[in-house]
This record gives sequence, structure tokens and C-alpha cells, in this order.
Amino acid sequence: MTRPRDNRSCHRAPQLRPAAAHVADHAAALAAARTPSDLLAALAALEAACREAREWIAVDLVLNDGWSYAEVGRATGTTRQAASKAYADAVNARMRRSVMGRADAVVIVPCGSAKLDRPAPAGRMYTGSYHRACRRAADRLGGRLIILSARYGLLTPDTVIEPYELRMGQPGAVTAPTLYAQARRLGIDMAGTVTVLAGRDYADPVSEVWPHARRPLDGTRGMPEQMAVLAELARATTTPVVTDPCLTPPLAEGRAA
Repeated sequence: MTRPRDNRSCHRAPQLRPAAAHVADHAAALAAARTPSDLLAALAALEAACREAREWIAVDLVLNDGWSYAEVGRATGTTRQAASKAYADAVNARMRRSVMGRADAVVIVPCGSAKLDRPAPAGRMYTGSYHRACRRAADRLGGRLIILSARYGLLTPDTVIEPYELRMGQPGAVTAPTLYAQARRLGIDMAGTVTVLAGRDYADPVSEVWPHARRPLDGTRGMPEQMAVLAELARATTTPVVTDPCLTPPLAEGRAA
């Protein structure tokens, strides 16, 4: 068994950068807090992000680098028993996803500027023609439907959200580390097939999470060409995407954070 001080492969683990960036995003929000309530909320979010990132790295070290729970315990300042209790379930869950993920398919569609004026499930919130075209194409690609919201990130269609005005790339929009964290919570980070039906502003962050993601709209010039590609995809005959929340794992909370 390798020892933490002898193990070099962990320093090349692809999970290190998104895990660190996920914590850094919350640390930046903490530094920007200006009121006691904002400070408390930012501290709580940072603590949760640290716990999450610690679990990611511990799980990956056990599965990818062969660390024992005793070694994880020493690195985190706990005992073998405490480390096993903290991470064994997560290790087993990720092992199952690693095996099942090879056959999983996910299709990601972007949000849209046209929205309802009241809280609603994400699957009904967006009313614009572009989003509807993406959904029609997604219905023919097969897999699990996920909506990429500039404000909320990766959403299942049943997740209730508030209306908002924000696009990817604008200040306050979700970042790739946040998307990576959400993908792991949703159990889709190991998906074998990922298709993103969106332009570069939305597709690029998705590709940071899933470098193998298919991007059918790459190379199109403007909205008319994208709509034409989406219409062609919608004419294909394949398995519909899964939108029934009973058939898909829910988000950690009933509403988006």
C-alpha cells in the first residue's frame, strides 16, 4: 500500500483543480460579504464546500491512488475508523457510478431569456423558441435531461426556481467548478455520453466538466443555423430523454440554492 508522502499520482488527479476552485469560489464570496447575515451565509456555504471537496479528494484517493482509510485519516487528522465512517458510503457509491456511468447518457440544454414571471419547475420556466427547439431535439437524443441555468447551474426539470435575468459569462453566473460540484451531487459526473445543445458560452463550461461532451451546435454561425441543426436533430428517431423525477436521482434539496 502506498503512503501519502510517497504517492505522486494524487498531485496529477484531475479532481484537484475543480475541487480547489469550488472552495475558492466560496472563499471569494466570503471576502465580498458586507453584512453580518451575508457573512454567516457565506461561512456556511464555504464550510459545505470544504466538506464536499474533502470528500471528493478522499474518495478519489481511495479509488484511484489506492489509499487506505488509515492514510486518509492521517491526512485529514482523524482515525481510520472515522475516515471509513465518513467516506466508505461515498466510495461505494462512486464505484457503482463508475461501472454504470459507461452506459449513462445525459443531454444538457440551456436556459432562455424568456421566462415565466413566477416561481416554477425549471422544466416549465423557460418559454422562448430557442429553449423549446433545444427541448424538442433533446427529446430525440435519449438520456437524462438536465437544464443549464446561468444562475442556478445544472437543474433537473422538476426543480423549482425563481425567475431571473442572467446569462452565462456575466458577473454572478455559475462557474465550471460549481457545475462540477452539482454534477457529482446529481450522480452524473461519470456519465459515459454527454450531449450539450448550446452555443459556446454554455457549452464551454460543460466541456470543462465533461471533456468528452458532444457539441452538435459547434461550427454554426448565428441563431438561424443553430435552429436548423436543432430542427434536424428533432427529426431523428431515438429514445426520449428521461424527465420523470421518480426515475432520476433528486437534487440534494427540493429547491435550487
